[in-house]
Amino acid sequence: MIKILFLIETLSEGGAEKVLRNLVNSMDQTRFGITVQTVWPCDASKYLAAGIKYNSIYRSKNKINVKRYRAEAACGLCYRLHIREKYDIECAYLEMGPTKVMAASTNKNSKKLAWVHCDLTKAVSDPKTYAEKTAGWYSKFDKVVCVSQSVKDTFDQLFQRRFDSTVLYNVIDDSLIREKAGQPISNETEKHGLTVLSVGRFSEQKNFLRLLKAHKRLIDERIEHDLWILGDGDLRPVLEQYVNENGLQSTVWMPGFKENPYPYMLKADLLACSSNYEGYSTFLTEGVILGKPIITTDVSGMKELLGESEYGLVVSNDDNEFYKGMKLMLSNQNLRREYAEKAALKSKDLSEEKLLKITERFFEELMNR
Repeated sequence: MIKILFLIETLSEGGAEKVLRNLVNSMDQTRFGITVQTVWPCDASKYLAAGIKYNSIYRSKNKINVKRYRAEAACGLCYRLHIREKYDIECAYLEMGPTKVMAASTNKNSKKLAWVHCDLTKAVSDPKTYAEKTAGWYSKFDKVVCVSQSVKDTFDQLFQRRFDSTVLYNVIDDSLIREKAGQPISNETEKHGLTVLSVGRFSEQKNFLRLLKAHKRLIDERIEHDLWILGDGDLRPVLEQYVNENGLQSTVWMPGFKENPYPYMLKADLLACSSNYEGYSTFLTEGVILGKPIITTDVSGMKELLGESEYGLVVSNDDNEFYKGMKLMLSNQNLRREYAEKAALKSKDLSEEKLLKITERFFEELMNR
């Protein structure tokens, strides 16, 4: 049996956290002994299947432990102090903190993997300085796993192809998504007409302000529709201020994080991604599985998922182009229907069984090298 450790900061909310849960819960436990270790504690029983071991580095998240985490990671002590067992494969499943911690591994016999979930040239303010700072971390890993080809391309470019990188697409539990989508929707809101929906953290990355601005322009042009944004984050006050200042309270609904967003996705007429950057959007991958029409900015992974606007509309990463794409999709019922049909066809390529086999084989081949 191959013993694997996955290190991540938390198991809740974000896209990387969700796809990690999908992966470990689906893996064959007769072939893989799986341990998930988070930096901050969470209710593992809520997220992880029986048989998966769970540890957290700290017992609580507070100011003292946040400072302690930064200090221990900076000194290369976090791994030594908090990871005691021996594993065959050690995976830093997120950039930044977990990668820094795992780079200081004292297990000389383990294979080490660093996962990259986003376009680092867009995710950091100074890519050149970031590359200089983190090159030493990545040099400690046997392989860098990127979640899409475009993420790999930008990673290779940023680090001048110094590190061995590969692509592994996220494992998504397509059957569970379809099952959960059939659950009753809450009575918090009513669907009045056309509805656009987006899901994600309220962060600069997701750029929901772009989505709100496009919504306002379309409402001003009497293209009637409602906008639902499921999620939460630091920028909620900014988004709420925009809604209030522009009189959009009757057409915009932001109820916070939803543990099960799929009934809302299924009910919506259009899924929208307004991001500044991505790696390989979990939200839109799930949208394809549900056979929904999609509009998205041209960020990492989108053309791999949707082709050249073959399975969903991909527009330039620009406010005005995004608005024009929204207008096109909302004004053309036949186009939405056509994209829904094509997404349903594309969903066959995203089956959990297919992607899981590829990932499990990757781990076994890594150990056999």
